[in-house]
Amino acid sequence: MPVEPSTFEFLEPPQTEEELGRLGPYSVLTLIGEGGMGAVFRARDNRLKRDVALKTMRKKWSDSAVGRKRFVEEARSMAAVHHDNVATVFEVGIHDATPYLAMEMLEGKPLNELIKENTRFSTDQVFRLVREVASGLAAAHQRGIIHRDIKPANIWIESPSGRAKILDFGLAIAGGHFDRFSHRGSVLGSPAYLSPEQSRGEPLDDRSDLYSLGVVLYQVCAGRPPLLCKTIPQQLIANICDSPPPLHEIQRELPHPLCDLIHQLLEKEPRNRPKSAVELTAQIKQTQKRCDDQSNAALKIVTTQPDAGILSANSSEQMIESAKPNQSKKKISSQKIYALCAVSLLAILLFVFWNRPEERVASKPAQKSKANVTMSRQPARVTPKSLSQLSIALSSEEAYSFEIPNAATFKLSITNNSSAPTDDPKYIFSANDVTAKVVTLLSAKGSNEIIRPAFAVKFSPKRLPSRGGSTSFIIQFLTNELEPDSYDLSFELQTPNGETTQRINRTLILTGSTDS
Repeated sequence: MPVEPSTFEFLEPPQTEEELGRLGPYSVLTLIGEGGMGAVFRARDNRLKRDVALKTMRKKWSDSAVGRKRFVEEARSMAAVHHDNVATVFEVGIHDATPYLAMEMLEGKPLNELIKENTRFSTDQVFRLVREVASGLAAAHQRGIIHRDIKPANIWIESPSGRAKILDFGLAIAGGHFDRFSHRGSVLGSPAYLSPEQSRGEPLDDRSDLYSLGVVLYQVCAGRPPLLCKTIPQQLIANICDSPPPLHEIQRELPHPLCDLIHQLLEKEPRNRPKSAVELTAQIKQTQKRCDDQSNAALKIVTTQPDAGILSANSSEQMIESAKPNQSKKKISSQKIYALCAVSLLAILLFVFWNRPEERVASKPAQKSKANVTMSRQPARVTPKSLSQLSIALSSEEAYSFEIPNAATFKLSITNNSSAPTDDPKYIFSANDVTAKVVTLLSAKGSNEIIRPAFAVKFSPKRLPSRGGSTSFIIQFLTNELEPDSYDLSFELQTPNGETTQRINRTLILTGSTDS
């Protein structure tokens, strides 16, 4: 039977029926995946008689010197990292002007396909995923390599072992954290997984990859990324300004320590995330131990204590049976049921108490503890007076000036001035989804008519700073639809219902031209 010619112009004609074609020493067997930059094939290395994953570059990119350099840099980046959780590179080369990369052939599926299939991940599986990806990143970071494109499609889950491996270092940078193949200020990567500093086009360090890993973990647990917008500009602004919904409210069965760890990875400021992937691996062990301790404590409360009650009741019943008629037996059985109910109710109350958030624990007199627990479990109405201990500030007191169409960027901070739980909004409203928000208002000079933008940065209790502390955040909006002019700019600290508690007024000056 004649062999069909290859549909890929860079492949040489096939020599057997099972081949799509040849590329140097490789028999190209099947297409695994294809993208804008190139394709990945299952291939046979005819020298070593082993199957490999062969990544090739499309002609329109391989004809570019920059494209070839980036491809070679990816190969060098991956080949420099030898770790169980990073795909191994066997060879990089160029055949008839087509760059190729041969790496180990992995069985299984990429994480994004498992998510699309609505695969349910247990808590142990989530911990294993973050532990193994963090270990792979630590190995890369120790060699000065930042991945920059951590996302589910670049994490492979091997079958049947379930081991995670990091793929595709195509956007990796090394050394001084400067990408010489992209323009200054350009944004590369998948928008929904970019860190805030990456979304702003700023220099990166290892903690940018940790943020992207937090997005992946949030998606694994919730089934969707924490922030997802329809357009790239909206996504970049959301990455910089918006806070994701609390994970434990989406998946209530998740342990709180795990949710807290994921939200720490999603902190807007890099300094609030773990300092490195190595430190993250240590935190993972501590977090998993906390989850296991809580689970074991709950199990002990639910199982051990009722068993003790049953044993006691049975012993009493046996003693009474020898001296009482059948009517006494029924009476003792009823007492046993009541005792079991009481112990079970106590177990439930203890379990709820054990799993309450740390911010709900306050130094209160013992006789008031019941009222405090009730208050913290019920959402309370936020009023301007109850937010009086919160204040916002801008990093600069001067007028702000930006050139169209550059984004207008402002650094603010929110401070918690409370001195006790009784006036601390973070404690008082710990059961609320949103405690406060900062709204940006823009109007023409001297006009009361609000024009774009008027979006809000929302603060959950978890995101608010602790008593006496401050938290920085960024507000950014696009200026390409505005005219060069002087504007009145205001930032308002509001309750969730829109009642103003503080207002900061500044002048915004936009210069330049809106013409492209």
